[in-house]
Amino acid sequence: MKKFIAIICLLVSVFSLSAKERQDSLILKIDKRNQTLVGAKTASRTLREELESAFEKKGLVLSDSLWQNIRQAIKTDSDGDSSISVRIGNSSVKIAISKSAIGKESEVRSPESWKNSGKKEEVRVGLDGVHVKDGNEETHVTWDGVYHSDGKEVTKVIWGKDSTKNKRPNLYSRRGLNLNLGLNALSGVAPASVPDFTLDPTGSRYASLEISRSVTLSEGKKSAFRLGYGLEIDWYNFRFDHNRIATKGPNGVEFTTITSSTGKEVVMSKNKMSISYLTLPIMPHFAFDKKSAVQMIAIGGYVSYRLDTWTKAIEEENGNLRKETSNLYVNPFRYGVRAEFALRNFPDLFFSYDLSPLFEPGKGPEMRGLAFGIRLL
Repeated sequence: MKKFIAIICLLVSVFSLSAKERQDSLILKIDKRNQTLVGAKTASRTLREELESAFEKKGLVLSDSLWQNIRQAIKTDSDGDSSISVRIGNSSVKIAISKSAIGKESEVRSPESWKNSGKKEEVRVGLDGVHVKDGNEETHVTWDGVYHSDGKEVTKVIWGKDSTKNKRPNLYSRRGLNLNLGLNALSGVAPASVPDFTLDPTGSRYASLEISRSVTLSEGKKSAFRLGYGLEIDWYNFRFDHNRIATKGPNGVEFTTITSSTGKEVVMSKNKMSISYLTLPIMPHFAFDKKSAVQMIAIGGYVSYRLDTWTKAIEEENGNLRKETSNLYVNPFRYGVRAEFALRNFPDLFFSYDLSPLFEPGKGPEMRGLAFGIRLL
């Protein structure tokens, strides 16, 4: 602590001694990344307005040619920092253009800077402030405050408002690549031609691959309301628990059995109808802190366009495969509602229900698809 106090006193004396020498000098620093004047108090003004104000305080005028030189230096694609030094009348103007963050050592060196290379002690005065190093202890006086580090311990003294306290909350994000896996079901009136129409509950599976994005509509300290959207490809796999195969008849979809040469009904070990869709989900949702038990609640909907439809049946006795690709009078468009829930230490849950019928009107039974499951990504 004594070393720290001594260093601060040294810095104050250095600034006091150099103050007289720089009465007729103007030293400014520009953040190249954000194109802002470091230390500016008015965020609503442009960079040129801030520079003109700083020049006027010294009784100087920012010329168009000097402004163009500053703009050219800012636009230069360089990893290092740069500076512009000009003399206006009896005043010396030095403008540092820094690409590095505040607190990072600048490569710009003023004429009065010095460095004791090869030693543990180091004192440097430049446009980026004053840097003092003594062994493991370092003190850096910058435009926004004093940073003192002693090994892993860092002490900060901030001029004005501490920007480090304005961190955004760590909220759940629905953005990214999502893989949803679950089960399918059908609701509605079963076809009269198929007695005991049922699905295999574990064989009827749902899968979707989604690229999702979101827009924040409002945000607080612990929650945010966002609009989620994206694009996904999903698959319905309806596995029937009977031996009737879905076929495209002249007037609509038909469920028919296959008979053997002896006239007996052929038993199917697998009998399913699959449909793939290109889907656009629209999911308004509330996002909460990742430490909360409930991290996200979403209720929205989706619209889909059918990509393909096919049936696949395997005979139990001989393993013969029967596969047919046809639209089967399945609706080309689909829409419905969806709910999603994200829980801490548990996979995300989803539930979707089609509001549109599975088949075209008058071409098939009045049935609607639904799916539920978990999100793995």
